[in-house]
Amino acid sequence: MEEGSGAQTSTLGYEFAREEDARAAASDLDRRFTQNELAGLRIYRVRWNGNYLVEAAFSDGTPETRLKDASALLGESGTPVHPDDLADYKRATDEGAGLPDWLRRFFGA
Repeated sequence: MEEGSGAQTSTLGYEFAREEDARAAASDLDRRFTQNELAGLRIYRVRWNGNYLVEAAFSDGTPETRLKDASALLGESGTPVHPDDLADYKRATDEGAGLPDWLRRFFGA
């Protein structure tokens, strides 16, 4: 692995058809990885298709072999999500929390 490429692979996203599968995978990650390795873990509900997305963020010092272990674990019942799609899911989730900016400006809020 090249130097500096760890930042690109330090966040993994996998999509699951059922909430139970997403929660089980996230729970497995939480049990198998230390707090120093697993920096963050989040489950999103994808509104437009009803699926669930597990996002696992790993610290910079996590070895590549451990990232591969995490991918294998998530891949047992999930489908990998491209990093760009993961960013879109997150953006859509954040935007869903309130009114769009243009609408707030329209009403003077």
